[in-house]
Amino acid sequence: NATQPSNLPWATPVVLVKRNGGKLHLCVDCWPLNCVTKRGSFHLPRANDVLDAQLGLRWFSTLNLGPG
Repeated sequence: NATQPSNLPWATPVVLVKRNGGKLHLCVDCWPLNCVTKRGSFHLPRANDVLDAQLGLRWFSTLNLGPG
């Protein structure tokens, strides 16, 4: 058994839903957490501004957070 009941303050209801093709999808209700989350106090920078800030740099690195 991979799951167990929890009464922690940030516990979130989780349900496995069977789709039409027979595939199981994990559905998570994050509504209680969203209610207490504060929105960011700054806007995301524009892509052009981020790229312009890289001009003249000697080193540039990336981090791939995708699956695989």
